[in-house]
Amino acid sequence: MIKYLLCCLLVPCMCLSQVKAQKADTCASRLAIARDMYDGGKLNDALKLVEEFYKCSGQRTSEYYKLKAKIYLALDSNSYSLRNITEYVKSKPGNYVTDDDPAVFKSMVQYVQDSLAERQISSVSKRPEDIDLTPASVIVVKYADMVKRGYGNLVDLLSDLPGFNISRTNSVTYANIYQRGFRQENTERTLFMIDGVEENDVWSNIAYISRQYPLTNISEVEVIYGPASTLYGPRAFVGAINIITKSYKDLTQTKSQPFTAGTDSAALGLHATANLSYGSYNTRNLDVTIGGKTSNFTYMLSGAYYQSNERNLDFQSFYQYGPQQVDKISNATYAANLNRLSYTGTQAAVDAAIARYGAGNFVSTRNADGSYTARVNPAAINTLIDRARAADKATLSSNVNGNPWSYANSAADWFVSGKVRSDNFEAGFRTWKLKESFNYYQSLYAAGTKNGSAWAPINTTLYTTYDKRFENITFSNLTSYEISGLDKASNLVTANTFYSETSRLSLFNLIEPTTLIDGNMNAFSNRFYYYKGQQFRTDSKVTYAKNKFSILGGFEYRYSQLQGDYLTYTNFATAEPIDQSNVAYAQEQGTTATLPRGGNQYNTMDIGVYSQATYQLKDSLLYATAGGRFDYNRINTNAGFGQVFSPKLALVASLKKAVLKLIYSQGIQNPSQFTKFSTSTTRNANPTLRAEKIRNYEFIVLNKHGVNAINWDLSVAYSSIIDAVSSGPDPNNAGRTINQNNGQYTIFTGQGNLLYHPQQSHWDAYFNVTYTRARQTANSSVIDFQKQIIADIAPWKFNAGVNYAFNLSQSAFNINLRGNYVDAKPVGEGTTVPANAGVDGTNYIPRFVLFNSALTYQNKRYNCFTLQFVVNNILNTLYYNPGPRNANANFTTAISGFVPYVAQRDRNFLITLKFNL
Repeated sequence: MIKYLLCCLLVPCMCLSQVKAQKADTCASRLAIARDMYDGGKLNDALKLVEEFYKCSGQRTSEYYKLKAKIYLALDSNSYSLRNITEYVKSKPGNYVTDDDPAVFKSMVQYVQDSLAERQISSVSKRPEDIDLTPASVIVVKYADMVKRGYGNLVDLLSDLPGFNISRTNSVTYANIYQRGFRQENTERTLFMIDGVEENDVWSNIAYISRQYPLTNISEVEVIYGPASTLYGPRAFVGAINIITKSYKDLTQTKSQPFTAGTDSAALGLHATANLSYGSYNTRNLDVTIGGKTSNFTYMLSGAYYQSNERNLDFQSFYQYGPQQVDKISNATYAANLNRLSYTGTQAAVDAAIARYGAGNFVSTRNADGSYTARVNPAAINTLIDRARAADKATLSSNVNGNPWSYANSAADWFVSGKVRSDNFEAGFRTWKLKESFNYYQSLYAAGTKNGSAWAPINTTLYTTYDKRFENITFSNLTSYEISGLDKASNLVTANTFYSETSRLSLFNLIEPTTLIDGNMNAFSNRFYYYKGQQFRTDSKVTYAKNKFSILGGFEYRYSQLQGDYLTYTNFATAEPIDQSNVAYAQEQGTTATLPRGGNQYNTMDIGVYSQATYQLKDSLLYATAGGRFDYNRINTNAGFGQVFSPKLALVASLKKAVLKLIYSQGIQNPSQFTKFSTSTTRNANPTLRAEKIRNYEFIVLNKHGVNAINWDLSVAYSSIIDAVSSGPDPNNAGRTINQNNGQYTIFTGQGNLLYHPQQSHWDAYFNVTYTRARQTANSSVIDFQKQIIADIAPWKFNAGVNYAFNLSQSAFNINLRGNYVDAKPVGEGTTVPANAGVDGTNYIPRFVLFNSALTYQNKRYNCFTLQFVVNNILNTLYYNPGPRNANANFTTAISGFVPYVAQRDRNFLITLKFNL
């Protein structure tokens, strides 16, 4: 009975399998016969059989597209052939041509590959994919557009993109870049990469996007909006920026032309491109990229040096210098600071000190423990205020570290990189150093760069990449070793004065200001900084793709040796320049503010396992993507955020003329070592901070890219952030603060892009718009917290540009005009920077409209040279960007605070000579 039932069940299945196999054989035979007919010159009959194969099998295989393309090519139907070659290249990985394929077919395949590469992005899913179908909101800016628009640096580029609020403070980090409406103290929640290799500082997580990067070596800039940490881990919180550097082929600027066999001019050997610039504020920039090839490998070398004095801002109240600045300080401020000065000791010691420095100036009181404390005599307060004010004026009139106390905000940055590639393997390095000013602070607190104030981060990265493609499988590995730190030039020069709320003065310095009493005196002091962090990272992934299904899986391992707190060293400035030729003060003699148990070095391990799969639910119409990443973080043996899982889901509908995307993604941000361990006189360390979390919901609609003259996209996103880190009262130590996971935020953004770029036209243009509504909804450190506006974020932003190219005789010209509208940015009461009253007490950083232009000229006889003249801020508009950190400086209670706003560059010019060999 059992055998009978098995036969009843198995026989029909076997018969059905046999029928399917026979059908498949029959269908495949039609394709084989069609191939023979093509070889025999029976082109129309071959074309009919190819279509019958599709009707029979219901499949459009790579061989189907290839044979159809070759038939149309033989029929001189190049447009139909090109269409099928496009589908052929998209349907399979690698090995597109064989030796016996026609030369024109090979040329067209190369043309299609180049064209598709223009539309591909690799930053979203860690593998190349069509920009239309990638499950993310993405913008790609090509090198050619960067050149036409006359960008001087990456911040100029980002300022023209939607979704970014830029605050150029011209200090420490040059600019704070807030993506998707999330204001932070530094640019640390956007992942910054070069060719997929991370650039963020491993200790502070800051992306130092300044003027050091050579634009001649950039092929394109890919920008991802929203959490990309599903694949990249706990660093790409609100987005990612990936610079794709030029390959040797890019440097030669050659492509196989359509419908011709073409030649590879890369065989010419050495190629180079260079920019030499000079402009306003004594700005000088040299930017060079060189590439070459041998029979076995290609190599690239790139370097840049940037130097500028920046705009003199001493017309702005916070940056005015000279002893007359002391007159801005009220008697009430002086009285408050003098009344907190004291001296405690035995009765005999206190009485002796009072007798020495003037009995009428001080009084003493007995404490509960029997000691005595001397303080300012209330009856003498006005006299002592006059003495203190005079002493402060004398200090501000002195030479400081070799120069008079004056405004100076110079920058000096450099960058060097190199890479060697052979087949599937690449090895490279890059190293850079910045030397930026401390424009963070007002003049009453900190001195300028001529007086020794400077922030000098330095970074070195070594990396290797390996990629191997098989028929359906791709394997790749990226391994890197990064060292981040501070150069010994990092020094904050501050005035140790009676008016400052952070001064370190003795009570008796009121009588003898320039005498060293209890280790302090009325003078400028140097505070040198040092830190160093090292990180080894390896990331291996495998991609499998066949028919309608593709899946990526990877494993990432990081091991970091990171300093906890800064090492600092303080001494008093003199009239002579600083000399560290024999000693690096902070590195060799510095100490931490409070040395924690176990020392100041920490070993950190990060493990990430990630995967993402895409399936075509309906052939070339509906794509479903699901992925996730598991992260584990441990500091030493028992600290760190532990384990977190971040999922991602997406649906992409590729319609006839438009693409719709629906995306849900989660991301995390691992608080930096600086956030966990850095301390101050009022802040304690907190190594137990949890990872910040973001949930992002997004809808995108765009028209399909292609040969359209107009391309556009619209997106809306809603983000919910929990466990955000900010400072709050330390529950275990009254009077001190501690970083805590205390914040919650909701951010809604909408953005649109419009690109007009018709073929064979002299014109092209772009327009984009951003709307942002950003709120802090909770802060567990504040009793009865009320919802607040996230400060310094413009509700509306508009960017537009137009480009016109034309020829006159032997001369080629390109004219570019760009405009930016930035809405007023709220600050002050009811925002996350309540101490900032805004410009002229308006509680706003005012709106502004800005116009920039670039004129490019090339003589066809000397086409290796190009001359470009850039004018920024054409209308000479006075406009402001928000200040850094909590932007709380004022002339009363926060003299040592961060300036609330910074005036930006007036009309300025830059002339650049470009050279291509």
